[in-house]
Amino acid sequence: MMWPLGTSSSHSPAWTRLLLTGTLLAFSTCSASLELLSSVSLDPLTEGASAHLPVPRSLDRVLATSWFRGHEVRPEAMIFSPEGLPGPGHTGRETLDTQGSLIIRNVTTLDAGSYMVVLETSRGRRSGTEQIPIKATYDGVQLVTFPGNRQGILRSELNYSVILQWAALITPEPVLRWTFNGRPRGTGERLIIHRLSMQDLGTYLCLAENSERVYLSHPVTIMLPQADVEPTEPAPISQKPPLSLSGGSAIALIMAASVAGLVLVGSMLFTFIQKLRSG
Repeated sequence: MMWPLGTSSSHSPAWTRLLLTGTLLAFSTCSASLELLSSVSLDPLTEGASAHLPVPRSLDRVLATSWFRGHEVRPEAMIFSPEGLPGPGHTGRETLDTQGSLIIRNVTTLDAGSYMVVLETSRGRRSGTEQIPIKATYDGVQLVTFPGNRQGILRSELNYSVILQWAALITPEPVLRWTFNGRPRGTGERLIIHRLSMQDLGTYLCLAENSERVYLSHPVTIMLPQADVEPTEPAPISQKPPLSLSGGSAIALIMAASVAGLVLVGSMLFTFIQKLRSG
C-alpha cells in the first residue's frame, strides 16, 4: 500500500523510523533478486520545470512503489519507501501521485541523471531505470587550471598532473560538483588528476548550487598536445661571387695585361711592315 507524502505525518516518529529502517534492510538484503524492466528517458527539461517519472508498465498488479536516486538500490539514495515515506534522498521537492509516479518540482542541473523505481508486484519485485536530462545554460564562470587553458582547451602530456579549480566567490556558499563528459566526477572546489591517462581526456564542467540558484562554469576540455612541426624553409640558392682583386695581385694582373697588349700591337705592326716590303 502507498501513501502520498502529505499523509506521512500520520505516523509517529518512532513508527516512521521503524518502517524506514525495515525497508532499508529489506532492500539491502534483497536487491539481487530484482527483475529489470525497460528503461524510460524524458525529453530534456529546462531548469525550474517539473519532471514526471511514470511507473513502468507492468502486466502484474503493483502493490507498492519505491524510488531511488541513481541506477542502484542504495539505502542512502532512497527518495520514497514502499510505504510512501520520504527517505535520505528526499529533498522536499519530490511527491508521489496516486499511481506511484515520481514528480520533482523546480528541477535543477543537479537533478539530472538516473532514477530507479522498484515495484512490489503480485509476482515479485521488479525495477526500472528512468533518466532526467536537464538543459543547462553556462554562466561564464571561468575555471582556474594547471596547466593553463586557451579558450577552454587544456593540453597536457600523459602521466602528468592536471588541476581544475573553481575560483568564484559566491554567497551563500555553494555545493560544488564536477562532471566529466556528463558523468559525475567528484566534489569540492578543486579536482586533481594525479596521473593523466587516455581515459581522462574529455570535457569537464563544475556546477555550484546554493539556496538561491545553480551556477555553471565554462567547460574545459583536456587534450593531448599537438605535434610541433616547424615549417621547412627552402635552401638559399648559392651564387658565385664576382672575382675581386686588390693589392699586388691587381698590379701584376694589370702589368700582364699591358704586356700582352703591347705584344699584340707589335705583332700586328710587324706583320703590316712585312706586307709593305713584299709589295
